Amino acid sequence: MTVASLYPRRTITPSSFSAEEIAEISEFLSGAPCGEEPATPCMSGPDGTKRVIPARLYDTLTFIMDSLCEGQGVTVMHTSAQLTTQKAADFLQMSRPTLVKLLESGEIPFTKVGRHRRVLLADVQEYEERISARRDQFLADQTREAAQEGDYFVVPDDYKTR
Repeated sequence: MTVASLYPRRTITPSSFSAEEIAEISEFLSGAPCGEEPATPCMSGPDGTKRVIPARLYDTLTFIMDSLCEGQGVTVMHTSAQLTTQKAADFLQMSRPTLVKLLESGEIPFTKVGRHRRVLLADVQEYEERISARRDQFLADQTREAAQEGDYFVVPDDYKTR
């Protein structure tokens, strides 16, 4: 068993399909879903069987097709995949040296293969979620402080935008 078979990856490029195929699928995905009322998305198999799919998966399929329409490739991989430090840094949109500092400080777990560090995609995603939650909390705290000092108007939590 090879490492590639442990962590399968599928890369879909726009050149994998004709422009007509991409346009047809994209048009289908942007149309009305085919599930029961209220409308729910579903997929149809080669044998004609239909299955309702979660809206989030439907949104993901739409994102993939939109990306292909824009000439962008898409890669789908398991969260258990091991990334190089460069790939992990690219995922987090930071420099590799900054990522290495986070690894060495214990912010993100990693393993070493020889002298090369490897990071699980799941750990990178968890770090991203953790940082996003910290950022959101910081902004909420700063807004609350500014409102208490009279420097900022706070919209009540139950206020609905129209």
